[in-house]
Amino acid sequence: MRISLGLFLAGSVALVACSGDDGIGTIRRGSPAGGTASADPNAANLAGGATPAAVACPATVAAPTALSVQDTNATDVRIVGGVVIYRDGARVLAIDPASGARKELYTSADLVHAFADDAVVVTIESPNPPDAVLRIRPAGAAADPAKPGRDLTVTPENWSAGGTTVFGSDETSLYVLADVTNKGDTIYKVSKANPNDMIALTELDAASLGDPQLAGNDVWFVRDQKRVYRVEQTVDATDPLKVLSTPGPATEVFGIGYAACKLAVGGSHAFCSTGTALEQRNLTGGDLQTVFDAQKVAAPTLLGAALFGADTVFVRSLPSSPTDMLKNGIHAVKGTADQLVACGRETINAFAVDSTSVVWAEQGKGIFRAPR
Repeated sequence: MRISLGLFLAGSVALVACSGDDGIGTIRRGSPAGGTASADPNAANLAGGATPAAVACPATVAAPTALSVQDTNATDVRIVGGVVIYRDGARVLAIDPASGARKELYTSADLVHAFADDAVVVTIESPNPPDAVLRIRPAGAAADPAKPGRDLTVTPENWSAGGTTVFGSDETSLYVLADVTNKGDTIYKVSKANPNDMIALTELDAASLGDPQLAGNDVWFVRDQKRVYRVEQTVDATDPLKVLSTPGPATEVFGIGYAACKLAVGGSHAFCSTGTALEQRNLTGGDLQTVFDAQKVAAPTLLGAALFGADTVFVRSLPSSPTDMLKNGIHAVKGTADQLVACGRETINAFAVDSTSVVWAEQGKGIFRAPR
């Protein structure tokens, strides 16, 4: 394995990216390491099963900027201080949209998933499949290949690499959704300074967990696609940057029985992308509102994975039929106003947002960027 230097990752980290499997920014059990999208379970929710008339992408949707056309199997996209970091097969790469400079940060034949923030580059590797190795190394110029001891690794017992992803981080910790043999999906909080120091945030009897995300200090996720949970973490009163080491238990906030919930949490609301609509609730699960009905617009579409950025929810759209000219895209929903950010694309493996742009990995095409 090797690491290329010269790129220093400074600045704030974008909110968690979403992967193309529409589970969120995770590749679920059984998904290939390349991170291609699986079929969306909400496809059957298209109203009445009807096939809408083909509608071309609106002319108001500007053509995106291609950041890379080389990395055609890219996924695990993050935006860190304006720099786009992603995985393509066995490599972790970074592109600076301002200069166009593209750098290889890390390579390993055992690489399965990747994550980055402004302090670390984290990889899930599997030199002994299916076992997972979690590797943490300093980001950018802080890394030194002459000092391999700076890499921190842990091989947690019974973690399966294919279903294990890092989905968020704070100043001191990583948050990991792990596929644990004989236990099922489990969310862990892992120390950046000592990855052997970890605690399980969920103990839910081998339930299927999806859409894990760090919203403020709290961890949110969806159990069995329909029940939304929250793990509250208390901030140290003397140090607002320090989260106390013992979070509360996972508590169910609300559930829906009529569709799968693709969760996004931010501000004072939780959002469910249900396939046909984007629903909004307050953080206690009440005050349900439909803020975007995807079947009552000029070009009906299906909705997949969602993420929250600042005051806007970004939702991946999916083809409503094999002949749908809108194909794959990304909607930006602010309040009840909907704007198409991307349209007519190939399968979107992952996407991320920051304050100025939306970036996505497009299967067979590369990495693209559009203004938000």
